[in-house]
Amino acid sequence: MVNKIKNIIILILFALSCCALFWLTGSRTPWTAFPVSRGKEGVSVFLGDVPVENYDRMGFTKAQIEYVEAEKAWLVGTDKGELFLIDMQGRQLWKRSLGIGKLVSLAITGDSRLAYAGESSAEGNLYAVNIHTGDIEWKYKAADFVGADASSRSYPAPVHIAVDKAGNAFINMYRFVMQKDGSRGYNGRMIAVDARGGLLWKFPKDETIDSWINWCDVSDKSGRVVLATSAYDFRPEMKYKNTLYILDKTNGLLCNETFVPPVPPFDNTVMRGSPNFSEDGEYLAGTGSDGRGFLFDKTGKVLWWRFLSKPTKVDDAWINASGRDGYITKEGAVFSTINTFNRENWQLPTPVEHPSNNSLFVFGLDGKFKYQYRALGTIENISFAPGKAACSVGRNVRTHNYKAHGAVVIDLATGKEKHFYPTEGPCQAVAISKDGRWLAGVEAPALTPDGKLIGSYRLHIWDTQAGS
Repeated sequence: MVNKIKNIIILILFALSCCALFWLTGSRTPWTAFPVSRGKEGVSVFLGDVPVENYDRMGFTKAQIEYVEAEKAWLVGTDKGELFLIDMQGRQLWKRSLGIGKLVSLAITGDSRLAYAGESSAEGNLYAVNIHTGDIEWKYKAADFVGADASSRSYPAPVHIAVDKAGNAFINMYRFVMQKDGSRGYNGRMIAVDARGGLLWKFPKDETIDSWINWCDVSDKSGRVVLATSAYDFRPEMKYKNTLYILDKTNGLLCNETFVPPVPPFDNTVMRGSPNFSEDGEYLAGTGSDGRGFLFDKTGKVLWWRFLSKPTKVDDAWINASGRDGYITKEGAVFSTINTFNRENWQLPTPVEHPSNNSLFVFGLDGKFKYQYRALGTIENISFAPGKAACSVGRNVRTHNYKAHGAVVIDLATGKEKHFYPTEGPCQAVAISKDGRWLAGVEAPALTPDGKLIGSYRLHIWDTQAGS
C-alpha cells in the first residue's frame, strides 16, 4: 500500500513538472528530443541516427519537408518513419513515430490543419495527422488497393500526394514486383479521400495499373487530376501504356489520356517528378527521363517540347542527364535535370558529364528559352516563393564534388544565385516560406568511396535576411 502511494506521488510530481515546463516554455514538448546548434549560418537540429548509405548508391537517404504558415514552423518527415513539427528556433513542438517504414510522401492542407504522410512498409500506410497536435486522425493502407508481398519485399507505398483547396487528397499508391523470370512488374492505383477520411473514388475502379505511377497533381480551376506513368520496363502486353491520364477530380472518371512517343535510344517516355498544373489550370509542365521538357494543355495535348539534355553516344555508350521536375510559375515553365547516367547500366560511370546535367531550365510559355542554371550536384527538389526557386543540392556521383552540397535560392527572373547555404552531407530536401525569407533543408550522411563519413541526418533553418 505504501509503495502504491509512493508511485502515485511520483506520477503526480512528474505531471506537475511537465505542466511547469509547459508554462515556462510555451512548448507542447517540454524537452527538445535532439540537440540544437545555432550560429551565423542558422539553426541545425539533429534528426537521429539513420543507416549511412554509400555515396554512389542509387537509392539514397531521403526526407520530406513542408513549411506550415499557420504554425510558423517546419513539418519534417524522415527515413525513420518519424514526423516532427519544429519551430524557427529549432525547438521541437511535437514528434510522432508513425510506423516502421520510411516516409516517402508528405502534403499539407491549405488551412494548415492536416498533414498527409505516406510510408513505404508492409502495409504502406497513409496517415492524416493533425498539424497542431501531432495526433493521427485516420489512416488508409496502400496494401488494400495495390496488394503486398512481404516475403519478396514487395512493399506498397503512397508515393505521391496532391491536395486541393477543400483539403481532399489525391494519392498515387504503388508497389514494385520482381517476377520469377527476372522481369519487373508494377501495381499502381490512385485514390481520392476527403479531409474526414472518406473514400471519394479510386482509379482504376476494379483493377490496378500495370505501370509505375510516381507523380500526380490536381487543379481546382480546371477540376482535373493528372497522373503520369514511369515504367522503365515497357512491354507490348501492358494495358496502361499511355504517358498521362487526366481525370475528373470529383469522381475519378477518365477525361483524356496522352501517349508521348519516345525518342531513341529509349523505349518509353517516363515521367517521375511531373507534370504539374499552372495556377490557372490551363497548362501542365512535365519533364521526361529522356531529357525532354514538355508543355501540355489541360487536356494533356502536347503544345511543344524541347530537349533539355539530348541523349548522346560517347565511347559506344548512350549518356544523358535524366529530366525530373516540371512546374509553371509567373516567370515561365521550369524544368530540372539530374546527374549524368549511362543508358545501358545506370550503375556504371559515364566517360564525361553531360553539359545539361544538374540544371534548372526556364522557358517562356511560348517555348522560348530563357536561361539555364547549373548546380554542382543533383537538384533533389524545388520549392517556390514569389520570384524565387529554392533547390536542395545533393550528390554528384560523377565528380564527387562534396562542396556542391547545400541549399540554393535562385532569382527566377534572371537565373542568378541569390543565396547558397552549404551542408557537409548531401542536401536531400528543401522548403521555403511563402514570403521567401525562411529556408529549411535536410542534410543526409554519406560514406564516400574512400571510406570517409560525411554529414549527418539533420534539419537546417536559415534566415535569408540575416546579416543584410
